[in-house]
Amino acid sequence: MEKEIENLAKRIIEGDESAFEAIVDRYMPLVSTIIFNLANGSLSKADIEELTSDTFVSLWYNREKIQPDKIKGYICCIAKNKAKNKLKSVSRHQIIDIDEIDHEDGLVVSEEIENKIITEVLREALDIIGEPDKEIIIRHYYYYQSSTEISDKMGMKSETVKSRIKRAREKLKNILAERGYTK
Repeated sequence: MEKEIENLAKRIIEGDESAFEAIVDRYMPLVSTIIFNLANGSLSKADIEELTSDTFVSLWYNREKIQPDKIKGYICCIAKNKAKNKLKSVSRHQIIDIDEIDHEDGLVVSEEIENKIITEVLREALDIIGEPDKEIIIRHYYYYQSSTEISDKMGMKSETVKSRIKRAREKLKNILAERGYTK
């Protein structure tokens, strides 16, 4: 397998698009996972998909820098750097200067601030429930994966996933209620 990857890497350096497509197919799940994990809930699904694509675009345009025996590490570094740069830009844009708010925009900004607060409280609540429940909830509600898909990806029985979703929802509901967020 390693020799096959090295051969694909050498062909990419030479500009072989089919070899590039094979590498993209092989490493796209890894790249998406790296970005998702680094984002820690701070980026949308669209942002993660965009960063994943950007990673491979960078790989293609910098293919002369590829060391065939280290292509996986190189791809992972590109993904990590793309995610970190995006997170820096997102955090800079989240700062809101109250003096710059127009009266008419006040309601919109107030809703944005409230949504950010709720999002942060939800992140904290997910951290409290811990793994693997956190991952199951994210997969189910954020990525809309079924309990069967989750069980396949996480190596659990489907019934176990269903019961973990139910228990995690109750835990989240209680944590949010403690913080004053009730339905």
